[in-house]
This record gives sequence, structure tokens and C-alpha cells, in this order.
Amino acid sequence: MFDTLKQAVFASIGLADLTREKVEGVVAEVARRAKLSEADAAEFQAELNERVEKARAELGAEIDRRIDQAFIQLGLLKANVKHEAESVGSTVQKLTDQSLDALLSRAGVARQEDIDSLTQRIELLEKKLAEKCS
Repeated sequence: MFDTLKQAVFASIGLADLTREKVEGVVAEVARRAKLSEADAAEFQAELNERVEKARAELGAEIDRRIDQAFIQLGLLKANVKHEAESVGSTVQKLTDQSLDALLSRAGVARQEDIDSLTQRIELLEKKLAEKCS
């Protein structure tokens, strides 16, 4: 009989919405009506508390899942996902730059800074040569 009553209580209460005070009130009322011993009432309260926490966790997970779904449908990313994507993108960019620099160096391709340095040296040499010729 008590098991049937317990199942009815679990089924009729929105478990995720219960506060500790409400749980204690429900347990006290069920214990009074079912004439439960203190041990049975304590066991029932522990089971109800466990189910409340599980229901809250499941509700939280469901809310998170639905929010993620809504963001995806809207084409938005959650802030932490966006931050991680930016971080990965930055790392990939650095690795790509390093690989490209190494490849260009092996191929003997001059970089802009090399060309600028050579241009300055040529201009300096031309200036010195013009001074000697004058």
C-alpha cells in the first residue's frame, strides 16, 4: 500500500520544483496518513530528496539542450563555444604562419623584410657612390 502511495506522490508532484521545506512537508503528511514509523519516513524523505535532485539535474540538462538547439537554429554560438572556436582559430593561424614561413625559407623565397633591408642597403651604396663620383 505504501509503495503505491509513494508512486502516486512521485507522479503527482513536479519533483524538480520541490524545495527542501516542501519535501519535508510532503513526507510529514504522507507519514501521518500512512502511519509510517520514523525510520520509514526518514527513508521515504531520503528517496524523495534523491529523486528531487535527479529531476532537477534532468530538467537542467533538458533546458541546456533546448537552449543549445535554439542557438543552433538561430545560427548563434554559445559564448564559451565561440571563445573556444576563436582560440582554436588563433592556434591554427599561428601554426599555418609558422609552416608557411618554414616552407618559404626552404624554397629560398625572399620576405618583404628581406627586400626592404636590401633596398635600404642599395640606396646607401648608391648614395656613397654618388658622393665619391662628385
